[in-house]
Formats: sequence, C-alpha cells, structure tokens
Amino acid sequence: MLSASPKTRKRLSIVCLTKMSIQSKKKNKNVEELAIVSIVGIGGLGKTTLALKVLNNDEVKKRFDKPIWLTISQKYKWLHVLGDLAEKLGINSTDKNERVLANLICNSLSNREKPYLIVLDDVWTEKLWEKLAKVLPDTKKGSRALITTRDENIINMAGVRDAAYRYDPYKLPLLSEEDSVELLLKKAVPRDRQCNFNYDGLAKQFAKKCGGLPLALIVLGGLLCATEPFNFHTWNELLGTMSWEFDGDECTKVIATSYEHLPFALKLCFLYFAAFPEDEKIEVEPLLRIWIAEGFIPDYKKRTLEQTAAFFLKTLVQRSMVQVVETNGDGSMKYCQVHDILRDLAVRDAEENKFLKVCSKPDDWKDCKAHRVAIHYVDAAKLIDNNTSSTIRSLLLFGQSSKLDCSNFSMLRVLSTERHVLDVNFEGSRHLRYLQLNTNILTKRDQFWKWVKSMNYLETLDLRNSTPGDLSEYICSIWGIKTLRHVLLSPDLDFHTPAGPSASVELMNLQTLKAVTYNKLWEEQSGLPNIPQLRELGILISSGESQKKVDTLTRLLEKLNHLICLEMRGDAHVLEKVVLQSHNKLKSLTLDCSFGSSDDRTIVLDDGLLPPYLLELHLQSLIFESDPMPVLEKLGSLKILSIEYSIIRKDKDVRIIRCSNGGFKQLEELNLVHIKLDKWEIQKGAMPMLKCLDAFLCDPLPPPAELIQLPSLRYLNWRSSIREINISLSDIFKQRPNLKNHWESFYIL
Repeated sequence: MLSASPKTRKRLSIVCLTKMSIQSKKKNKNVEELAIVSIVGIGGLGKTTLALKVLNNDEVKKRFDKPIWLTISQKYKWLHVLGDLAEKLGINSTDKNERVLANLICNSLSNREKPYLIVLDDVWTEKLWEKLAKVLPDTKKGSRALITTRDENIINMAGVRDAAYRYDPYKLPLLSEEDSVELLLKKAVPRDRQCNFNYDGLAKQFAKKCGGLPLALIVLGGLLCATEPFNFHTWNELLGTMSWEFDGDECTKVIATSYEHLPFALKLCFLYFAAFPEDEKIEVEPLLRIWIAEGFIPDYKKRTLEQTAAFFLKTLVQRSMVQVVETNGDGSMKYCQVHDILRDLAVRDAEENKFLKVCSKPDDWKDCKAHRVAIHYVDAAKLIDNNTSSTIRSLLLFGQSSKLDCSNFSMLRVLSTERHVLDVNFEGSRHLRYLQLNTNILTKRDQFWKWVKSMNYLETLDLRNSTPGDLSEYICSIWGIKTLRHVLLSPDLDFHTPAGPSASVELMNLQTLKAVTYNKLWEEQSGLPNIPQLRELGILISSGESQKKVDTLTRLLEKLNHLICLEMRGDAHVLEKVVLQSHNKLKSLTLDCSFGSSDDRTIVLDDGLLPPYLLELHLQSLIFESDPMPVLEKLGSLKILSIEYSIIRKDKDVRIIRCSNGGFKQLEELNLVHIKLDKWEIQKGAMPMLKCLDAFLCDPLPPPAELIQLPSLRYLNWRSSIREINISLSDIFKQRPNLKNHWESFYIL
C-alpha cells in the first residue's frame, strides 16, 4: 500500500474500512451489535480526511441512516459533547442537564429504523468513550462508532466494554517517497509552471524533510509556491534552513518553518487563530473586522481595509495554514478553520511572546501578562481579576458567563462574547474599536448607550445576538462616531427597530448598516444621509403611503454606488416597485415579507424587478401569483437561490414550478423551505451546474425523477413529513450512488 499513489492508497483504505464497518472477521457474517471501528495515526496523517471519505462511501450511505459527525477537542466539555450530539439529532439542548440529554439521545437513536453511525473525530482520552458508551443504545441492528485518534491505547480501552465489539484498529501508514513528492509538487508548482519544472532532485529532498506526513507536505507546498522569485536558487536557499534531524516531529518543524517565512503582518493574523477553541468553525467577516480593529491590516489607497484583510486570509489559505470550510455565492470565504497542529503552534508562540493567552481554568488568569485574552468555557466572573488587568487590549469569550466587568480595561480595543453574558460593564473602555455582545441590554439601556457614545474610535458595533429593546431614542447617539465601519443591530422585529441615519449624518467609513427602519425624513429632497462607502444595507419598510417610500428608496439606493448586499423587509407592494435593475454591482438580495399581513405579501415578479447580475437571491414569506421560476431562471449569474415560507398560487388546481431547458445556467445551490407544492417539472438542460438541493417540507411534492439527470448534483437533502416520499428517495440514490444525502461542511486535504 505504501508504494501506491495517494489516490490508490485512499481507495484501498476506504474499501478496507467499509468492510470492517459491516462485516466481522468471520467471512460473510454480519456483526449486529454496536461495534467500534477506528483509524489510528499521528497528527497530520489524514485521519479526518479518511473518515469523511468513509462517511460518504456508497456502501456506508446505503447501510446507515444519516451518519452523525462529532469533533472532539483535546479539552472537551462533556456537556458540550452531549449538546452537540443532541443538536445533530434535532433535539433542543437549551437548559438541559447531562442526564436529560443522555436520555433524549438514547431514545432518539433507539427509535431509528436503520442502524446508526456516529463518528468521533480526534479522541484524546478513553474516558470519553466510557461516558458515551452509556448513552449510545445497542439496537442490535449493526450500529457503529467510528473513532479517529492518535493513541491506540484509547481503542484498546474502548473495547473492554462487553456490549461493544471492537475491530482491529486501522493504522494509517505514512506516504512513500514517491507519493510524498507527488503530493508536494501538486501543491508547490502552479499549473502554468508545471511544464517547465525540473527541480525533481530538490523536491525529493524537501519531501524527505516531511517524513511522509500529508499535512506537512501540503503546508510546505504552500510555502514553496509562495517563494519569490520562483526559481531553483530560492528553493535551494530555503532547503538550507531546514537542517533538522529526523525525530518524529517533522510536521511541527515544517509548519514552524512556514510560519517563520510569513511577512510580519501575516504572522500577527495567524497568531490570532490561537484565540479560538480547537476545531472551531470561524466566521470570516467578524475575524477580518477584529484584525482591522487590532491594527494588523495596512491601509492601501486602492483597497478598503476589509479587502486587504480578506487578501491576507486568502494568502494564509494558499499557504495551507488555514482551511476553507464554507464559501459565499461570490466565492468569498464564509467560514474557515485551522488544523489542530497549526493551532497548537499558534497557541504556543502566542503565549511565549505574550501576544495572547488562552484561559480555560481559573488558574490561567494568574500572572497573565499577555495583551490579549481568550476565555474558553469558564465563567468570566470567576476568572477575571479586575484590579490587575488594565493592559489587556482584546478580550474574547467563548461560553456563557454570569458577569463580565471590563470597567478597568482602559486599553481594551476588542470585546467579543460569543455566548450569552447576563451582565456586562465596559464603562472605562473608551478605546474600543470592536464591540460584539450577546447580552440583554434592557436592564440598563441608558448606561449602555452612554458608554457606547463615549467610544470615539469604535469601528464595529455588533448587537445581532443581543436584546436591545426600543433603540429609537438611543441610536442617534452613535451616528456621531465618525470611525464607524459596521453597525449590525438585532433583527428581532418584535422590538422597535431604530430608524436609519438622517441627512445631518455623515459617515464616510460606514460599510455595513443592518436592521434599521425606513426614515420618513428621507422623503425630503435633501434628507438622505451621506454614507458613500456603504456596501451592505438591511432595511425594514413599514406599511402606508407606498409610492413615497418607493421613490425615496430608489433615490437612496441610487446614491449607494458600492452597494453589493441589500436586505429589504416589508410590504410586497413596496418591495416590487423599488427600482433595482440598474444596480449592476448588487451581488446579494433578500426580499422578506414576514411581518406583513397576507394582503401585503403578494408579489408579481417580472423581468424588470431584479438586478441582472445577482449571485444570491433570498425570497421569504411571499405569495406568488404564478410560478416564479420562468423569471428567476433568466438570472444568468445566479448561484444561490432560496425560497422559504412562501405560497405559489395554483395553476389549474395544481401548485407547480417549472425549470426549462437552459434555465439557471450558473445556479449551484437551491433551497426550497416550507412551500406547498404538487409538482415540479425539470426539462433536460435545466440547472446544469446545480450541486446542492435542499427541499424541506414542500409537501405533498415528491422528488422529481428528473433529478437524476442533473449532471453536477452532489448533495440532495429532501425532507418530508410524508413517509412514502422519504422512502421514494431511495430510488434516486440507487440510480445516482455518488449523491450525498447530508451536507458536508468539512474541508478535505
């Protein structure tokens, strides 16, 4: 197997693991009890990648019902593991203790008709399996637990439980020299230079330094690809710096070498990944805004700071130091992640240089001299010593806290709370540039907005996950902060959403403004605010005097020359009349009538309503007089389309949608949610690029047989309340065995 190519090696591994997951050592005899299958190997060898391949193998998909993936960090919390597993099973884990969650999980798995498969990725201790074994029921249907780990002893310990059958661990081998060179060159040499490449001797020496580890080869390949100038001498000089002896830690050394060759600003950006918990799925936009607030991003005249920050992240991806998890319709990154070995390097270097400290237990706060602190799943009220920490510049909380007192943190630039904090005090933090809170502001609104108003350098105010109450009398106080770049307020429209800025407001740096209401002052001829750099706008339009609103919104949008994302919520008779067709730069559009009456939700789509170059279109809570697809399929650039909680009027007593030949030329993702449909006609040649289809409760619509003709379809997630419809899906998966029936959001090396 070591002499095979990487592709052959993976294929053989998958065949081997698939057989182990279904059959016992005795030929053709199935193991019906709950059994443990394992992949063992050192870090960076590709265990996670292989487990994903097994999960998506045709035989595995046929046998098991909706496999469950759990990533187990080195410092896991048992309640978090149970909560994650519960959420994957559709169980609400909020405010439930371990015992209740365990019972709910056990019952859910016991009631499955088919055997279940649960993947436990990156297990570090046998105690995890001891606890989980008491939760997982043995349904006697051939269920499996697939474990990936670096420690074979964990697998040996897991097998002592009588109720669990244990297969011999599958020990993932190192790559051979030939395979190592092949993988390295695939990453290191751009396609346009492959025909002239003749550094094979050097490539073999580089590959040898990686010790057969795929992660090390890929990271090194990213470094070699980025070398300037790209020639033999540059490569040879780099090889001279890699003078270590082989001791089994080649992967860490290669990664350290790649890190040392980063420009200084990129080093700072990479080190910031140490702040996030292991295996965290990181939202890209907030990350870039934090980098900007920290001052890591240089200001280039022809780029915005956000564009430069995105370029820096792209560079880290190209160097294989960061992994892409999910992208937007325009191809930009939506979520990213770092491999745990790379994160370990970031944590170690960040703490050694007092750049950042990770606190996951009370003692970690003592003698903390770092300028940045990340608190992982510990109550900040029990951790922070407010009397000795005035030099902290950044504070990031992951996990719930009862109280957060930052009143003495006068140098604080970044404050972010991922989960709910009951009480927050940041009175003395006047230098804040990034403020993202998950809290209830209702209890002390006057104090809260007084503190915000005093922040003369604030760039990002993110209160999307907070409960702000009525902001109408407070929001004006922030429009005087000239440095604002991103304002994101709670989209919870049960409360009074504040009005947008008036004509007296001049915010030359503002790029994001979401969840504000239409301001009647805009109707005056000179009543529009001066926000020339705005790129994302979310606006709620109340009912009444529709023509004035249409004219005013049209004038406002004409002034926003850089607008690329627009979310409009309100009455359909206003939304359908706003002139949008001339906005060629608009990439994403949301039209939402959730808060209108049934009379105000009816919309007539025509060719003149929508901008021609849209990449994403989200339609929610609308009533269509007729099938919207003939209009929508003409959007030649559209890549993502979502129609949710909407109604399509009957055509001859049938609710039908039609996709014609040549329609939706670029569409890659289609989401249909809670739309009552009877029939869906798909002509040959329609949706040639469609990769992902999600249809949720569109009953009584059966899956069209024409789905098997869609050449690019990879993911089909069809959920119905009608049992016969769910059963009929099996015919489609039989005819298209390459289809996956769950969304895969993992980056594959």
